[in-house]
Amino acid sequence: MIKKLLIVALLATGLLVRFYKFNNPVADWHSWRQADTASVTRNYIDHGIDLLNPIYHDLSNVPSGKDNPQGYRLVEVPIYNALSALLYQPLKMFHLTPEEVQRLVSIFFSLGSALLLFFITQKITKSFLAAAFTLVLFLFLPYNIYYSRTILPEPTAVFFMVLSLWFLLNNSFVLASLPLGISILLKPYTALLLFPLIGYLFLYKFYLFHRKPFFKVILFGLISLVPFILWRLWISRHPEGIPASDWLFNGGNIRFRPAWFRWLFDERLAKLILGSFGTIPFFLGFAYKKDRSQTILLLLSLGILLYFIVIARGNVQHDYYQTLIIPFVSIMAGTGLFYVSRFVFSRRLIGLISALVILIATIAFSWYDIQGYYQINNPVIVTAGDQVNQMIPPNATVVAPYNGDTAFLYQTHRAGWPIEIYDVNHIKTLVTPRPVYLVSVNFDNYTNMMMKNYPAIFKNNQFVILDLNQ
Repeated sequence: MIKKLLIVALLATGLLVRFYKFNNPVADWHSWRQADTASVTRNYIDHGIDLLNPIYHDLSNVPSGKDNPQGYRLVEVPIYNALSALLYQPLKMFHLTPEEVQRLVSIFFSLGSALLLFFITQKITKSFLAAAFTLVLFLFLPYNIYYSRTILPEPTAVFFMVLSLWFLLNNSFVLASLPLGISILLKPYTALLLFPLIGYLFLYKFYLFHRKPFFKVILFGLISLVPFILWRLWISRHPEGIPASDWLFNGGNIRFRPAWFRWLFDERLAKLILGSFGTIPFFLGFAYKKDRSQTILLLLSLGILLYFIVIARGNVQHDYYQTLIIPFVSIMAGTGLFYVSRFVFSRRLIGLISALVILIATIAFSWYDIQGYYQINNPVIVTAGDQVNQMIPPNATVVAPYNGDTAFLYQTHRAGWPIEIYDVNHIKTLVTPRPVYLVSVNFDNYTNMMMKNYPAIFKNNQFVILDLNQ
């Protein structure tokens, strides 16, 4: 009973810490990617849910290299967005914004992942304490606290990946393929993370015992991969809505370069995620041996390495890409903390105290780097967006130049372009007969030039709104 109460208390506390700056506007760290995701949900709320043809507010050619006048956003299957839009209807009575509802969805999927990881670690290690350490790490690593309450599909994808892992470890291969298929639809990279373990389990269960694996292997592959293949074939009809992605693999030939090792293993894994001190239990996790625990932990670590190798540039470029590895990192480091508490020192009390000191230091030093993620670096984009909402028609389109970053455009609640537009007549042909306006928070050469040619309907010392319909 005490153990159950401890788990409930940890989950409740994990929920509470995720409400830190819960009502932040979508203008904090990685706001551009959050804005793109939130934009799809907002369109679902305003115009109805269409899973097969998601649209967002960016009409520019920045993501794909092609004009996108319909605003197609064809990346992951918008399961997260559709669920958020559906929940917004009953939850808006509590005065929650669409952004807050989406954060709630991310939070509860994250808590579901945390509980699953507790049971997974307990199954792997046969230890309640190791499972409890894993639960604490997943719930309270500052990196994961931040990203598990962002408006991104990653927390949902992580949940289904972890659910698939649970079924795999329980030898329910067909059941494992269902959540794996969903996670791949949300983030295809989850297949890379689980690939070493899946390969091992099929070999171990079938070939080693001379059973015929073909039927289950084929069924597993069909259920987990065919929906993703069909989705990719479907969205290929609108290449203008598919962001360029080839660079994610090895842009700049960064794979295995010194910068690749430094950014992924030192800056991200060691410092940002594990606060330096967490690397100690992470590697000590390999030292724990019980049944097949060491083999499974090794395979999970190989999944992380495979993900880093294949998606080399994406992982270096964007730190939110490492959200997918947090479950495996938590299992490894949680098992390592258990090893410290039980086997490193001759006296268990000293070992437990040492493990707790390492855990506290891990969280504290990681928080030092993560705390800035919550900061709104340019609040004027929110103020300017509010002014646009008050002054221009709801059906208008907006030029909101922000170096291609859609966070500013999202604040206007209107479709448009997050870049400088010089050929106004061209964009008018794309959105006829909708009116076009420009809002700028930078009085640079471009804005000053446009102000000479178009009248301002609002201007102060922070931003200006121009009517481009003259």
